[in-house]
Amino acid sequence: MDSMDQTKHPQKSLKISPPRFQEIITRIKRDILLQHYRPGDALPREETLAKAFGVGRALIREALGMLKAQGYLEARRGSSGGTFVCDLLHSQGVTTLLADLIAMRSMTIKHLCDVRVLIEPEAARMAALEASASQLQQLGDLMYNGQTAKTVRERINFDVEFHTQICELSGNPFFSLLMRSMMSFLQQFLQVLDDHTTYLHDKDIHGILYDAISSRDHQRAYETMFAHVVIMKQRFCDLEKDYLNIQARNLGK
Repeated sequence: MDSMDQTKHPQKSLKISPPRFQEIITRIKRDILLQHYRPGDALPREETLAKAFGVGRALIREALGMLKAQGYLEARRGSSGGTFVCDLLHSQGVTTLLADLIAMRSMTIKHLCDVRVLIEPEAARMAALEASASQLQQLGDLMYNGQTAKTVRERINFDVEFHTQICELSGNPFFSLLMRSMMSFLQQFLQVLDDHTTYLHDKDIHGILYDAISSRDHQRAYETMFAHVVIMKQRFCDLEKDYLNIQARNLGK
């Protein structure tokens, strides 16, 4: 009997000695990585898992909590709620880690933005070469929605998705993972600052970027994105001190 059968049909599990906390995490994570559970799949209920592993529900709950913190699982409420497997490419686990590292001052905004300078220009170049017509249409819609948004927060949300989408269109899933995590953090960064800052973007830059990518001008897409993220790097770095002070006050409450 393989691990998928044991976990998906816990009533058929072999009788073994109760696994320890880390062993429970390892076995559930293994079934996720082997795609016995796919993104969106629901795990068995806590009491079912507890019976399968031969432990109490409290230990199962603790193990599931750890996997949620690591970004492998998420909880959903309501009549169809439960514990579900996350799409790791869209997981918030890395975003939370970035926020914690910056709050601890183990990493700086400059470090994060330096990675953007390395990744995003190449992603824009690849998107100009690789994106399909329908993907370019979706990117254009994001650009338009950002430019016509009624509030600063709505525009920031569309701008974040615009940058993330460009990395997805590059065809490199590692670019996509890093950019989604970094942009999600920077989105939170601006939400923490709230009224302490103004809109950071140049008004027309996403339109210029979209024009370069949609016209398949990969060199102009690269150069335009490079100039853009260098400017944004300085603007974010200028606000880092305010962000850290606000976060320190919030943690001290």
